[in-house]
Amino acid sequence: MSELKVRTVSWLLRQISAAIDSNPILHGVILEAEVSNFHAHSSGHWYFSLKDERSRIDATMWENDNLLVNFLPKDGDKIRVLGNVTVYPVQGKIQFTVRKMARAGSGDLKALFDALYRKLNEEGLFDSAYKKPIPKYPMNIALVTGSATHARADVYNTLGRRWPIAHVQEYPSLVQGEAAPASLINALQKADQGGHDVILLCRGGGSAEDLWCFNDEALARTIHAMNTPVITGVGHEPDWTMVDYVADLRAPTPTGAAERATPDIREVHRLIENSRDQMIHSMDLRMEQERSVLKRLSDSRSFRDPFRMIADKRMYKDMLEQQFLRQLHTGSIRTRQMLNEQQNTILALVRERMSDEAIRLKESLRSIDNAVRNRLQ
Repeated sequence: MSELKVRTVSWLLRQISAAIDSNPILHGVILEAEVSNFHAHSSGHWYFSLKDERSRIDATMWENDNLLVNFLPKDGDKIRVLGNVTVYPVQGKIQFTVRKMARAGSGDLKALFDALYRKLNEEGLFDSAYKKPIPKYPMNIALVTGSATHARADVYNTLGRRWPIAHVQEYPSLVQGEAAPASLINALQKADQGGHDVILLCRGGGSAEDLWCFNDEALARTIHAMNTPVITGVGHEPDWTMVDYVADLRAPTPTGAAERATPDIREVHRLIENSRDQMIHSMDLRMEQERSVLKRLSDSRSFRDPFRMIADKRMYKDMLEQQFLRQLHTGSIRTRQMLNEQQNTILALVRERMSDEAIRLKESLRSIDNAVRNRLQ
């Protein structure tokens, strides 16, 4: 043990504190808990505990922050707080430093919402660069919503009307209460692994407290990290929750989410019919062009009488022979010898040329015959 590097307790606490400070998930955390052991110190700072049915954590709220709270909490009060997890280095305690506080269920949640919005926005979770494209014709749709809810019925009615050919896989979840964020995260992660084209996250209307679970930080981070495009339809038109900002597309209602996720099958049918008509017109035009080419080939001399071309070449060769013979008889011996040599050369060239022409003509006839057969086919 003497060979190992010895550390101090202060060093250890500094490492723990640095690790906590560098973890963004432990900053801007929103908790709902019960106040216990509340003490307002003469310095103006508040010291108390936050607890639920199973756990407790020490909390501190500095004077410059608690001056903005419009009530004095007491033991047993249910409150919502926003703050950071910190380490008190003197005693080595993990505690929660509260920055904002509101009564639970009081409706005074805007400050908590705004604080979390600023935090996630500064981290870039709302940037359009992270938005995934929505597929134009999704055939495999995941639905994350409550069981036997109006939102579920609205989504199915809309999909049945607009895009009945798609397969829909349900991932039921809680959509209200303290346990809802964890349930939603679990359902979304399963849906993300299901190989779907798009995921619909839907819930019907309700109060701000009813929809508060959709402002959970861990839930927002889960949606941001997903591989499958997510469309949210939570609440009604005026309702905006944190999941709407991190989703790839936000719709005002569950019905709107189903509409934005799918095309109208009637429009698709019209598109197919128009495409079919265009294809038929293009085929008719192309056939007319090919008929014209075929007629031009069939009317050509080469196609109608190819042997006539060979006969013309032979006649030309005979004419040349006769001209050379006349020159041989009327000229001098030397001239005749020269002409004879020229005649032999020319005859050789003519025969060679005729042989080549005959071969080319045969190849042309064979090509024309193949071309005509291909055109007719």
